[in-house]
Amino acid sequence: MSVGIDVGTSTTKCIFSRLEIERCYGASLLPGFKITGRKLLYESPMYSTPLLSDREIDHLALHAILAGEYERAALQPEDVDTGAVIITGETAVKHNADQIVHHLARFAGKFVVAQAGGDLEAVLAGKGSGAEARSQEIAGQVVNVDIGGGTANCAFFAGGSCTRTINFHIGGRLIRLGAQGEVLKLFPVIEEWLRREGYGLAEGDLAELEQLKEITGKWSVMLLDTILNSRDPKGCPLVYGQPEEVTGTAEPVSELWVSGGVGLLLEQPGTRSLTEAARFGDIGPLLAESLVQTAANYSIKLRTTPEAQRATVIGAGVHTTTLSGSTVFVDSTLLPLRNIPVVKLSRPELAEGDLPGLASAVEKAYAEGKRRFGTGEPADLLFAVALPGFIPATYPVIRRIASAATEASLRNGMKVIILICENDIAKAVGNVIHLLTLGEQRCICLDQIVVRHGDYIDIGFPLDGDCIPVAVKTLVFQP
Repeated sequence: MSVGIDVGTSTTKCIFSRLEIERCYGASLLPGFKITGRKLLYESPMYSTPLLSDREIDHLALHAILAGEYERAALQPEDVDTGAVIITGETAVKHNADQIVHHLARFAGKFVVAQAGGDLEAVLAGKGSGAEARSQEIAGQVVNVDIGGGTANCAFFAGGSCTRTINFHIGGRLIRLGAQGEVLKLFPVIEEWLRREGYGLAEGDLAELEQLKEITGKWSVMLLDTILNSRDPKGCPLVYGQPEEVTGTAEPVSELWVSGGVGLLLEQPGTRSLTEAARFGDIGPLLAESLVQTAANYSIKLRTTPEAQRATVIGAGVHTTTLSGSTVFVDSTLLPLRNIPVVKLSRPELAEGDLPGLASAVEKAYAEGKRRFGTGEPADLLFAVALPGFIPATYPVIRRIASAATEASLRNGMKVIILICENDIAKAVGNVIHLLTLGEQRCICLDQIVVRHGDYIDIGFPLDGDCIPVAVKTLVFQP
């Protein structure tokens, strides 16, 4: 049983799904585990995200909403095995967001991870909308743009994999309007942009329809130009985070999908009056209209996704969990573990079969982990070292890795060794560590998990014998 909970700028929603796990055998004859079925069992209505102020989420109201949805779904938190609670859009920067999302994760189920950030939100929305699956069927890139109340998060998919993400401060509720078009609220980032662009719009003013259309038109040009013309996103004033520059020759964009609340409005008729434009209390309808008009200048058509407004929560509910292989070494008393940072082993400068070079690479990974994450007591130092798939599975190599990891962890006063392997050497490495330390050094070694340098992982309880659920997160709470 999996849950997805999305606390967004405008709305909060949740879904419950049943995931089917199957033991599979590949060419190596080693068993692995795959999620082979996903069935949506219950989805909540949309709730307005409860706020105490512009800076604070209403914790009690949010808890009450979700407790009521568990009751309507005839589920208890202990019935839920996995899933994710995510805080998205402008809600992610509220000063109590971190504490609330982790509280909700503890309330929501046994292994429900807490995460936030535009990059992850973009990927989950692209999975939930179907853009990721679509990219396996056609040539070129499929881009999903999830436009909600506070942000537009773009994920580029090619061949079933996300190649990059870009996040914008562009959303329907960044300018909130009264019934007659009076400006009720300007988010600070947009207030600053308006001032730089020479707009005199301020809270309390009566907005003009043409001026609002001009503003949303500029946002639409920035958004589509950055996505479709491969321009450096760092030059766009409303881009946030750390966007990756396009390297090499990127495949052309074949399809552009739009999800989120604004995506739901793309097929609505145009607005003819200020009162009509402000019917949802914001500029969402005008932004959708501007996107359609701007897209007419490009050779690509905007596509509204089938589950436009629920794409992110569907992604959170059914696409956050991956499964380890079966050849693992796990001290289950250590589980579950959450928000473990990952340091990926660099390719040794010497030949792959050179054991001293391999040991040096392991030591460098531990040194970097200590430098980046060693701010507290040595015994509290906890990070995972990821072993890439190029490492040969020979006994001398496995012993050298185990020896180097053991020496480095003991030297740094670490109580636990966590190794994440792309290929099937985890159990062998764990056994050697156990032998070298006479069982004194506790360790977790997982295989068939692909992570990147700088990722975070959550490791859950075994689901079926040796099958371990792992959530790989590209971003958690960052300033």
